[in-house]
Amino acid sequence: MTQFNVTSHGESGIDILYRSVVIEALHDSGERSPEPACHPGTRTKVLEMLRAWSIDRSRESTILWLYGAAGMGKSAIAQMFAGNCAAHGRLGASFFFRRGHPKRGTWDGLFTTLAYQLANSVSELLSPIQQAVEADKLIVGRAMTAQFQKLLLRPFLNTSSLRFIPILVLDGIDECKDHEVQQQILRLFITAIRNQGLPVRLLITSRPEPHLVETLQSRDICRQSQLRDDKSAFDDIRIYLGAEFSRIYHEFRGREIDLGPRWPAPEAIGHLVEKSSGIFIYAATVIRFIGNEYTHPAERLAAVLRLDPRSTAPLDDLYTEILSVIPPEATRARLRVLHAIWQGTQHSCFTMRPEHIETLLQLPRGSARLALRALHSLFYLPPMYTSFSFPTFVRPLHASLGDYLGDQARSGRWCVSVSRLHTDFLHCVLRLLGSPPNTVDTRNFHT
Repeated sequence: MTQFNVTSHGESGIDILYRSVVIEALHDSGERSPEPACHPGTRTKVLEMLRAWSIDRSRESTILWLYGAAGMGKSAIAQMFAGNCAAHGRLGASFFFRRGHPKRGTWDGLFTTLAYQLANSVSELLSPIQQAVEADKLIVGRAMTAQFQKLLLRPFLNTSSLRFIPILVLDGIDECKDHEVQQQILRLFITAIRNQGLPVRLLITSRPEPHLVETLQSRDICRQSQLRDDKSAFDDIRIYLGAEFSRIYHEFRGREIDLGPRWPAPEAIGHLVEKSSGIFIYAATVIRFIGNEYTHPAERLAAVLRLDPRSTAPLDDLYTEILSVIPPEATRARLRVLHAIWQGTQHSCFTMRPEHIETLLQLPRGSARLALRALHSLFYLPPMYTSFSFPTFVRPLHASLGDYLGDQARSGRWCVSVSRLHTDFLHCVLRLLGSPPNTVDTRNFHT
């Protein structure tokens, strides 16, 4: 059994550290359910490349930057890789960023979360990390450089030898708030690895943003690997679509709905593979849209196949088609719900549950959930909150949806009306100021 030193106040250093852990950012966190995942038999080449990198001891491969466009499946790959490393006892720590999330969208809990995981996964680091916290109990609130040095760098340097070189996974660092913060995080690791020999293997995933390209031009310690829309990506999407359509077929057959012996036609799958442009989020969104248990999958598939085959923006077309299934009489209310969620993706303080959205927009209780049920292929809808459940929030299933809603040229009538959004928030604030905290329709915001 692991022994913890206990401070005079009854808490060990590891207990103090635990209070600042962002549990939601771990690779196996329940809050991230449904987790992004690689379908069996897909992404085998990139996963094998990552496996080989993880055991490569060359200095120039200490950091691996896996980058690619939105929707290429970076988080799913990082998720699978982190899980594989954990299963083989080689994962040191992971942190999965998410744009707009109150905890995963900032750096505030990054180093405390990494340090806590390292203290538990690398036995040689437990004592030095615990001692670092007990020597400075305010370290969890100090500046970034101080946290990095005291919680990560010094414990490593004060350890004479390690049983294994731990693997760290930082997924979606481009979704951490503020470009300068992203660069500072990377520079801390780069400097420590280059100048002080920090003994880790670091996987970073992101979009190829210019400021990250600039920061990660460290050829002496950093490898780069681009996720491309090459033949293997198209082949993987074909495997995924074939398996998922088979699942949908048998699920509906179990409900005594016969879709025909050849549904869907091979040409239909081929068309979707081509329109995906090698982007996995396109294929995953198509499947969620078609597989809705309350609609007929053949009709939904036909709607997707009718989209303009000449379009150069198939994901935008798919988003528009999904939003267009909203009945005209419900469009205005659902637009306001969509825009409130979009605000949460831009500002973490506005991340909300469906009940919060109803309070904000003065909608009847339950109406936000009804509005979002029809859009299950685009949004994660958390279960009803109880005193026993983990508090989770409505969120887009992929960051590209927030980009789409915020761009008039891409989303047209679905584009966010910032002026209307600000009006809704102003009215909400005025209501809050004029109502007691225990009022049923406003107590969600009195925190």
